[in-house]
Amino acid sequence: MLCCKVNAQTEYITNGSFEQIDSCAGNIANLGFDVFEWCGCKGWSNPIKSSSDLWCPNGVLGSLEPPNVGLGYQYPRTGMNMAAFFISDPFVRNYREYIQNKLNQPLVKGVTYEIDMFVSSRDNVCSISEIGVKFFNQRYNDTNALWLTNLVPDALNDTSNYITDSLGWQKITMQYKANGNENYAVIGCFADSVHIKYTMSNCDTSYWFGINLASDYIFIDDVSIKELPFKDPVFPNIFSPNNDGVNDIWHIDLSVFEKAHSVIYNRWGNKVYETDNPILKWDGRTTSGEPCHDGTYFYIIQTEDKTYKDYIQLIR
Repeated sequence: MLCCKVNAQTEYITNGSFEQIDSCAGNIANLGFDVFEWCGCKGWSNPIKSSSDLWCPNGVLGSLEPPNVGLGYQYPRTGMNMAAFFISDPFVRNYREYIQNKLNQPLVKGVTYEIDMFVSSRDNVCSISEIGVKFFNQRYNDTNALWLTNLVPDALNDTSNYITDSLGWQKITMQYKANGNENYAVIGCFADSVHIKYTMSNCDTSYWFGINLASDYIFIDDVSIKELPFKDPVFPNIFSPNNDGVNDIWHIDLSVFEKAHSVIYNRWGNKVYETDNPILKWDGRTTSGEPCHDGTYFYIIQTEDKTYKDYIQLIR
């Protein structure tokens, strides 16, 4: 499948609002208990031993149903269900909870995706920003782990976008350029307790017996991953390779394509430069390194399914 022909309307997250379930536990999950699989919550699972939560009305534990869930007060953004995960050190350093989604279909190599989700903080006392997404080709499953702070997320919320809304829902948006064939997405906080930043001055970040007292509980709903609409690269038509530090390079980023063959000709049709590098940086010299004279040059760039051609004005 070529990078430029994906359907911009495809939704890759399965059951993004957590509404497709077989039954409802409606309670705080114990360690090692995958409440998503137990409830038959389509597409979702718990990747490690720590226990993220699924909140839904079950008609039995009425005191632990949205919006009164014991660890906060929140209505689902849409429908009747939502998920949540804890970020703290209650009994072990770097304790983290995560949720994992089996995507509707694998991601496509070279395509950039937009990741959207709506989140809400438990109480706006120790608000964090470091929510990220890690992609895997196979399901991630570690029944012993209580944290994933040893992993680097593939996409990360803007660190200045603190989750401070405890009454409504706050949108988080990230982008990710796929390596190809990613089938699972793990969502949570991958920052360790030493480096994590909290926004509130009254948040107690002191340590007792090596444990950070600060914590947050994040509600999450309406998760979405979609392809960003493809845009043609921008081709400047003038540059001045005179070593003054301004516009010295004719720079085109063609990395969105799997293949890109670029040829530049002078006004008489003679080839002066050629490359297969998808990051095109022409400094006004021939392929052999000789400076080109002022004048008009023409380029032809062939990708796997499209040809770009036009002129360039070189001014020294």
